[in-house]
Amino acid sequence: MGGKLAFLPGSEGGHIVMPALDDARECIVCEPDALWARNPDERLLEAMIELARLLGARVRNDDFETFRSLDECYLHPDDREAALAAIRPGRSAPRRARVIACLKLLLLATVAAIALYRNFQGPG
Repeated sequence: MGGKLAFLPGSEGGHIVMPALDDARECIVCEPDALWARNPDERLLEAMIELARLLGARVRNDDFETFRSLDECYLHPDDREAALAAIRPGRSAPRRARVIACLKLLLLATVAAIALYRNFQGPG
């Protein structure tokens, strides 16, 4: 793994990046017992798994999936409660439903306006 990873400047060792990816958003967050990243690609995930083996840690993503390999993941017991809380509808669920309903009405009104415009435009 030599040379693949570097500490993110200013993170005091809490964040690691893969300079080869040229993307600071592909950042590994280091916690005492786990490494995680938001939607890591395969190259970053592979490096994380290798690093976690060396550190005796585990690799997880922002959906609380823990990876044994690129093809195998599971829900770690330490993350079970957080994962359940993430899927429970929160206070924002009713607001989200209202926003979606308003967007649907706006789309319907737009389609109706276009249809009426075309209908009353007349020939040619």
